[in-house]
Amino acid sequence: MTDTPDRAPHRYVEIANDIREAIARGEYQVGDRLPGENVLMQRYGVARATARDALAVLRHEGLAIARPGAGVYVTSRKRLIRDSTDRYSRRQASPPPFMTDAANSNHEAGWEHVSERKSATTRVAELLGIAVGEPVMETAYRFFADGSPVQLSWSWEPLSLTGGTPVEQPEEGSVTGVIARMDAIGQRVDRVVEKVTARAATTSEAERLQLPQRGSYVLVIERRHYAGDLAVEACDIVFPGDRYELTYAIPVPD
Repeated sequence: MTDTPDRAPHRYVEIANDIREAIARGEYQVGDRLPGENVLMQRYGVARATARDALAVLRHEGLAIARPGAGVYVTSRKRLIRDSTDRYSRRQASPPPFMTDAANSNHEAGWEHVSERKSATTRVAELLGIAVGEPVMETAYRFFADGSPVQLSWSWEPLSLTGGTPVEQPEEGSVTGVIARMDAIGQRVDRVVEKVTARAATTSEAERLQLPQRGSYVLVIERRHYAGDLAVEACDIVFPGDRYELTYAIPVPD
């Protein structure tokens, strides 16, 4: 491709597409070093930020990995498989579902979390069917596969149900997992509803998931646990779509 001025609004996407196609043709094999920022700047006549964004797209897609001080290399593309089979169970969630997903996909799992008492926002109140401003326990998570962040989630539970009980702190009691914890306080979860949508990543999401700030999209699962008509937990789960495979086992009634 001949050099052109760095004027197109999505020039980094075109560069990423060229490299992706070269990988597909076998010009770059797993373990090969990809052209660096300086090479891409000269080859395409673009600014360093554009070259950097192009390589970031390939890393985001799982096609490449950065090795500090050495460059960006082609890697085998391993998606995380989020399998619904037996995901929601009455037993204590040990190991946590994310750990199982990662292990089944040959990734090393890790996560961090923070739980805080909050007042329900308008959206959280709507999800849980409570009044705006009612106290909830919010738990924010970030999940890692092989050391890279791959998923964010925020969970909310009404403190009118869990406050002052042994399961008030979702990750610190002797019982873990939403269903098992709710069973422990007499709230029998009988269904889980998930709604999956796609949208552009927010600036904060892109930063925390180490995605390119331009052109990154995420899948979002809006999840609610119900005990009868009562929503006992609501959660937003956010992850890069091309790092995940969603698998659902759907029973067919007689």
